[in-house]
Amino acid sequence: MPDAVLDEAVLDQLLETVGGDRTFLTELVEAYLADSPGLLAAMRAGLAVDDRAALRRAAHTLKSTSASLGAATFATTCREVETNALEADPAWLAERIQAVVVAYEPVAAALQERLGGAAR
Repeated sequence: MPDAVLDEAVLDQLLETVGGDRTFLTELVEAYLADSPGLLAAMRAGLAVDDRAALRRAAHTLKSTSASLGAATFATTCREVETNALEADPAWLAERIQAVVVAYEPVAAALQERLGGAAR
């Protein structure tokens, strides 16, 4: 797994934080993988109906949870949308949201690989 997708040290630290409980770590990753598509959809929907606050909240949540699981580069992409959600040009936001969507797939794959496919 490329470091640019997933920082293994962050996941190792998270595992240590949860007392080495791999089952709990798997549950955290499964929850992330289950929730992320809805957050991506909420970002798109927020832009479509010009609900910039909803767009910003979804980007914030995805940023935070991604960072906590070691997806720092992806979290930075989400932060870009979050910080510009209220005032940016809609076309620019649409482009950046699409970049978030594209960048999510390798993150999900890396997390699934990290857990040996258990987080599907």
